[in-house]
Amino acid sequence: MEKLKVGKTADSFVAVLVPAGIFAFFTFFYNSHLHFEEQFSLFLFTSDYLIEKLILPGGVAGYLGEFLTQFYYISFLGPLIIALLLFALFLVIKKAISTVSPGSILLLSGLIPPLYAGMILCNEFYPLSVVTGHLLSMTAAMLYIHLKQKKTRFITGLVLIPVVYWITGGLYISCLSVIIVFELLAGRKTGRGNTINRRRFAGMVIIVSYLLVAASIPLILQKCIFSEPGFAGLWGRFCYNIPGAIPASVVILSVLPAILMFFSGIVRVHEKHVIKVLTAEILIIAAFCFAGFRYYSNFDAEETMTYDYLVRQGRWDDVLKYSAKRPPENYLSLSMLNLSLSKTGRMGDNLFRYDQHGISGLFLSFNKEYVAPLMGNEIFYNLGLINASQQYAFESMETIPDMGKSARIIRRLAETNLINGQYQVSEKYLHILEHTLFYRKWAKNTLPYLYNEEKINANADWGEKRKYLIVDDYFFHVQDIETILNRMVSEHPDNRAAFEYLMAFYLITKDLGHFSGLIPAMEKMRYAKVPSSYQEAITFILASSNRDPLTESPQYISQGTRQNLKTYADIFNTYPDAEQRLRPRFSGTYWFYLHFNDYQYNPEEIIQKNLY
Repeated sequence: MEKLKVGKTADSFVAVLVPAGIFAFFTFFYNSHLHFEEQFSLFLFTSDYLIEKLILPGGVAGYLGEFLTQFYYISFLGPLIIALLLFALFLVIKKAISTVSPGSILLLSGLIPPLYAGMILCNEFYPLSVVTGHLLSMTAAMLYIHLKQKKTRFITGLVLIPVVYWITGGLYISCLSVIIVFELLAGRKTGRGNTINRRRFAGMVIIVSYLLVAASIPLILQKCIFSEPGFAGLWGRFCYNIPGAIPASVVILSVLPAILMFFSGIVRVHEKHVIKVLTAEILIIAAFCFAGFRYYSNFDAEETMTYDYLVRQGRWDDVLKYSAKRPPENYLSLSMLNLSLSKTGRMGDNLFRYDQHGISGLFLSFNKEYVAPLMGNEIFYNLGLINASQQYAFESMETIPDMGKSARIIRRLAETNLINGQYQVSEKYLHILEHTLFYRKWAKNTLPYLYNEEKINANADWGEKRKYLIVDDYFFHVQDIETILNRMVSEHPDNRAAFEYLMAFYLITKDLGHFSGLIPAMEKMRYAKVPSSYQEAITFILASSNRDPLTESPQYISQGTRQNLKTYADIFNTYPDAEQRLRPRFSGTYWFYLHFNDYQYNPEEIIQKNLY
């Protein structure tokens, strides 16, 4: 008896510890994934939106999942919602298992399905409706197995299966499989021979009836009500964000509770083995967590999403702080870091302190997917290329895999149309956002700007963007970004962001000829101190022209730069292993980039490079 008490205590402790761990994981290690999912959703508090969901199989679970997903907007609420849903799922599964194995120490195994659900949520293509649908399906199954009268249970099952299919879509498999296992185990109860045979026969009739209903209802509905073809259409569209696909993970999640219930129903643990079995369960669950979260988690994507989230919030200094811990590992992250350098006025000084790999780290192309154009639109918007920003934002929304809409993008489209004076279009987007929870306030505060030129021009952000709009018409393509930046600098010489991006373009492409042509414009920028990479490039140009940069450099070349050049040149010209000797001190200089970075500019690279 003491061992059973110890087992139950450990059971309760672990059952509470796991949701706490889930909350901590999604709060401190995987939070940007949740922000990423929130921005690509648009939950509207309208009757049309509700009806649009409810008329589809799985629509109830989908609606509830999307309702809860919008709360990912607040950093701690997303992890809290996930932890609570998974804990609720554990309680339901535990209750279902206890009906076939009261007092079983194997109840702890009921943690496996919630943990698995948490794992697949690490993949951004699995929506929260996977969990809400699974929870609703399992709740329906629990209600079924608590009915005592077999006739009442049978009639309820015939009604419940179609209803659960409509509520949860393909996740009704969870409910169906648990019901079948329950009836199979119920048929194993002891009794006299004839009684057992009759019970087993009745059980098989019930199971076959349920299987026929479960198979026919989706087919009938597909034929008569909705027209999505194939097995994926039968499953519903709320379990995976890529239409037409049914990943194995969702199917596994659906049948896991029934499998655990079956083994719990046929396995009995003697009291003297309780501690051993409990220890084994805990070790298995720990190993399952380690392997599963490692398999489903993508921390490289989490890094990119963190860069994107911080840029979206305008937290430029936080981007730089984050880069000290997690240097960019792809073009998406690098482009967000370079934008942050520009916004904090550090691009000219710090650009080459980071590993630059060509102009794809400055500008992102549209590669027929939805992430790069969304992040790329931030660069164009902050440079003042409003039409390019609008194009990228719109194309991003049109290529969202589940064909949904994005609150973040609709907000950006409202801004770009407002800046361009397209007030009717902007108003349309603002009215959409008025029906959201977390974007409503911003939309209401923005509406008074419509048709009010003076108010827009006085706005620190939108007024500046209007000021730097290109006057003449032009055809935009990211391959022509050099020409476009030159036009921007020509029309607005005080547009420092555009100027520094153009200078960065020439420095990264090692085009010192065109860089030299911008030196007069640089001298008019009234820098308190000319950025260090510009100074280093200018001294290199002088040295390449057989002039002494130590004595013939312009006055704005600091004494520190001159001395550093002398030290650098002495090492470079003296030692065959100069790269290794120079790296500790000079790897962040433009001289080091020129000599030891083998990048060669290709005008088409911006549309050919793999961004990830």
